[in-house]
Amino acid sequence: MEEVLQKCDKLLVHCTFNRKVKNCVDMFRLIKTYDGHCCTFNYAALNDDRKGSVSAKDEDIEYYEDPSGEDVTTNQPIVVTSESGRGSGLSVILNVEPNDYPNWSGVPYYGAKILISDPNDYPEITVSYRFLSLGESLDMKVQPLVFQCEEDIRNVSPEKRACWFHDEVLLQYTDRYSYETCLTELRSIPICEFQNLECLNNVTIFFYQGYISEEDRACDPVCYMECWDKRYSVSSDVTPFLPDIFATSVT
Repeated sequence: MEEVLQKCDKLLVHCTFNRKVKNCVDMFRLIKTYDGHCCTFNYAALNDDRKGSVSAKDEDIEYYEDPSGEDVTTNQPIVVTSESGRGSGLSVILNVEPNDYPNWSGVPYYGAKILISDPNDYPEITVSYRFLSLGESLDMKVQPLVFQCEEDIRNVSPEKRACWFHDEVLLQYTDRYSYETCLTELRSIPICEFQNLECLNNVTIFFYQGYISEEDRACDPVCYMECWDKRYSVSSDVTPFLPDIFATSVT
């Protein structure tokens, strides 16, 4: 799929951050999501073997530092902004190449699907999304809600407090614990292989007859919520795209 999909440098025509023009290739990179391959901005969730396309830190951009003080590294610096209002944050012009859509495409429109998730989470469990069609301009307002707890909570057992700090559990694909990524990793563990048809049949029988016990369904590690976490609410408005306000080389 990676060989035939539209490349990020073709999809992303023009990028700005806080009204300053940026190189789209330096701000976006290709990742895998539950929706397929996506060009992503501000993604620092998983370790992978591909070369990151995010450039070195830009003096014009603010970066997020975890206030918990945990010594947990991220794979990419997370960009933030203290500004608000129209024109602040990220702005992108897309070329969705409608002529390349096949006749058998299951997508009922020409456009893009925009996913919004925590930059430290694999984008699957808690994801908001919006659709954008040809000739439209999509304005999105993202409001964060931050959950915090005192450091002394570490003295309480995880079973009682029902949460993990980011440096307490080592997942397979990330150095920073995430509730959403933990669930994704557990879902990806095969219960039976195709060469073991007897096992597959037994799992099917037990599932439909309700014989799976709580012990058999136990997860290791237990995917507790994060003691420090963020949630986002998203509101959006769609208006006609006005190409006249951009240079002809862009539109």
